[in-house]
Amino acid sequence: MMKYIVVLAVMLLAGRSDSAPSHPRGKQKSEHRSPPLDNHSTFQRISEIAKTAQEMDDDHETRLIQSEKHYRNETDLFVCCLHANILDFYLGNVLNTEEKFPDLATVKTDLDRISRDLTVKGCSIKHVNDHGHSNKFKESFHKMGKRAQTKAMGEIDILFDFLAKFC
Repeated sequence: MMKYIVVLAVMLLAGRSDSAPSHPRGKQKSEHRSPPLDNHSTFQRISEIAKTAQEMDDDHETRLIQSEKHYRNETDLFVCCLHANILDFYLGNVLNTEEKFPDLATVKTDLDRISRDLTVKGCSIKHVNDHGHSNKFKESFHKMGKRAQTKAMGEIDILFDFLAKFC
């Protein structure tokens, strides 16, 4: 009888380690999550791109992506869709400087996959297109002119963290 209890305890403990997310701040894995959100290599490449861009950025006062405290009263799905909207802006307007960031093509492919998966999941990008946070991000981006691309690339890790946490 004791032998069976030990085997059962080992099985339960082994099962717990399988459910831990591979992304340090992400939700637990599920079959409904976009695979790049839990891919450690994607996380590493995004972190390196952000670090490189931050080293090129001399504006340490401006922030394009709002901090998490601005979303306290919102549902996870809403915050997810809001950042999916910003992700689509990145895909169309920011992620086109491969010469400065060698892994950008791979990251862009992963982020495009996340965008498609979120659309299939039911995250309506157009629903939050005119939301104040989305508009503020786009307005701030356009006001910065040439510096905006570097600033946005320096915050790509923040965007990815929001997607990993709320999607």
